[in-house]
Amino acid sequence: MNVRTLLPIVALVCYLPGKSQSTGKNMAKVNLSAFVGKGFGVQYERQIGKRFTVALGYSKIPTSNIAFKSFIESQVNDPNVKIGDFKLGTSIFTPEVRFYVGRKGAFHGFYLAPYGRFGRYNIEGPISYTTSTNFKKDLVFSGSLNSATGGLMLGSSFNLKKGLYLDWWIIGASIGSANGNFIAQTALSEPEQRSLRENLESIDIPFTTIKSTVTSTGATITTTGTMAGVRGLGINLGIRF
Repeated sequence: MNVRTLLPIVALVCYLPGKSQSTGKNMAKVNLSAFVGKGFGVQYERQIGKRFTVALGYSKIPTSNIAFKSFIESQVNDPNVKIGDFKLGTSIFTPEVRFYVGRKGAFHGFYLAPYGRFGRYNIEGPISYTTSTNFKKDLVFSGSLNSATGGLMLGSSFNLKKGLYLDWWIIGASIGSANGNFIAQTALSEPEQRSLRENLESIDIPFTTIKSTVTSTGATITTTGTMAGVRGLGINLGIRF
């Protein structure tokens, strides 16, 4: 569903009569910012007290060229890992609890939100090695990185008109753990195995332990480590009911 499809639906619902739109304890939202990355994001929020709500969000970005290439390249800093040719797809669940600090209570004004993030990152990309004929060749690894993090976010919610709200994720940060497993299959000679093994062992990512296995039929990479993330600058349009 794109923005052009969504906005007429939102407008129609907001014009429908009924007191429940301004006093209901539920809100369904769509993350407009997610469309910039050619993905989508939705969230359901439920009031459980005067100033408290709980929410569950889901976002997905289909597999495409990796973003923030220069930053990631600076972290990996290995010419054999061709970050520019990597592809990434994400799927993330985000449960949270919100405390609205203002007198109007839930759905109004600034809030603090402790949250968790459970993500799956599908990654595909090439790593170079030297062939038996002394040429550079790329071997494409594919697999997934699974993460679990927790953090705190500051946001604000505005009532635009009866039943229609704007939820602004201002800034948040999280930290936790991530584990990955990646596989590449191809026939490798003994010299090619040595070259690939050396290149894999030279990969150094901060706060991450990398283990690799190379055989005559391919290679595997497993990763374990710490994962930190930033959440914010999200614009969400919501309907209260």
